[in-house]
Amino acid sequence: MTVEPDYLRINEIKNYLYCGRISYYTLCLMLDRETDLSKGGIREEQEAKKAMKRRKYALHAVHDGTRQFDVDVVNHDLRYVGKVDEMVTTTGGVYLIDYKDTDRDYGYWQVQMLGYQLAVQAMGYTVLGCYVYVIPKKDYKPVTFKPKHHQQLGDILSALRDMVETERMPEATSNMGKCLSCQYARLCNDVF
Repeated sequence: MTVEPDYLRINEIKNYLYCGRISYYTLCLMLDRETDLSKGGIREEQEAKKAMKRRKYALHAVHDGTRQFDVDVVNHDLRYVGKVDEMVTTTGGVYLIDYKDTDRDYGYWQVQMLGYQLAVQAMGYTVLGCYVYVIPKKDYKPVTFKPKHHQQLGDILSALRDMVETERMPEATSNMGKCLSCQYARLCNDVF
């Protein structure tokens, strides 16, 4: 998929909600660091997808559909791209599934899934439902959206674009516990 260089990645929504500085280091300083923790999550996700591909009907709500994994999506109006972990196409529309290596939602599951939904709809599909597959529990959690999630997504996209344009570092997260496992912790000299 070819897109303009100023398109954001849906993953930056998740990063920004976790701590805006992660997005700053990635988008403004071009640092995209992997850690053992992030590699472990990627490995778990890949293993879960491998196991899911062997199952005919993974999503129990759907008994007739075609499953695709790692589907590229784009929303040209909002200027972002992403990759949906799994998309199940049925005669009536599609179901979107995002795999998570934790059962803890840090406040971004709904906004990130909304980003996927809006991109898939912009591509001409009818979205019938969105789910998060929680790998540790081997369970699907339905994801629904409220008007506040639409507002939050718009605000985050604006904040990310403003941050890139001004190259201004956001405030550190108010939850310093997140800093203990952050791959960028040593760059935030004002936190410790």
